[in-house]
Amino acid sequence: KPLFSFTKSRYNNHGLTNLKKNQFLYQTLTNYLRLSKSTGCNYYDYWFLYNYVRSNKPKEILECGTGASTLVLAHALMENIRDGYPAGRVTSMEDVEFWYQQAQKLIPDELKSYIDLICSPKVEYCHSIFRGIGYQEVPDREYQFAFIDGPETTAPSDKAATFDYDLINVVKRAKRPIFAVVDKRVTTCYVFQKVFGSSKVKFNPRCDLGFVGPVTKSDLKSKIGTGSFSHRFRLVGNTHLDFVLKRSSN
Repeated sequence: KPLFSFTKSRYNNHGLTNLKKNQFLYQTLTNYLRLSKSTGCNYYDYWFLYNYVRSNKPKEILECGTGASTLVLAHALMENIRDGYPAGRVTSMEDVEFWYQQAQKLIPDELKSYIDLICSPKVEYCHSIFRGIGYQEVPDREYQFAFIDGPETTAPSDKAATFDYDLINVVKRAKRPIFAVVDKRVTTCYVFQKVFGSSKVKFNPRCDLGFVGPVTKSDLKSKIGTGSFSHRFRLVGNTHLDFVLKRSSN
């Protein structure tokens, strides 16, 4: 744990150092963080999002969970246009009215044209054996990049802990590959490994980010059951299923 904490600190400092090189972005972000009560992301997250959009030029971005990251994504899109690339858009989903209203108030006017901010209730979805939580009203768009930092995954029906579902809905109807980043949500990454395959989903504990894809509909497993785990049975060592070999006394 101390080693991971040290490494996370280095990642955060790396992100901060790079963000400071872009004076306008850093000042805009600092102002937002000063006025906002949001503490979800760290500086490496912001730097990664900015750098990814500047490098890969996605035109349609889905953000699950509105906040300072919305500003960073929009700022990168604005700079892409200034460099002569086609216009892009961040579809930013939020289910908490407070965060939605705060973003409307704090995001600078020059960035609002790059953002479609949507307040939507969260609902439960199922895929095979997995139950997750997603937004009810995500627009059907040709997303190329997704940032998963919401919604909060407690199920409305029974308060059980689940996972963030929206990427599955998007991939089901997508016509092109999608790359996604998951912020700190280990359970979500675990489920994504089961439905997309471990080769398509990796979690980096040093920076607390999960990386998905690019994935398409062909990567989405529709049937997940005991057969998915049977090859992981072991008589010694770790296994995904605990079992007993001795005969029951009953």
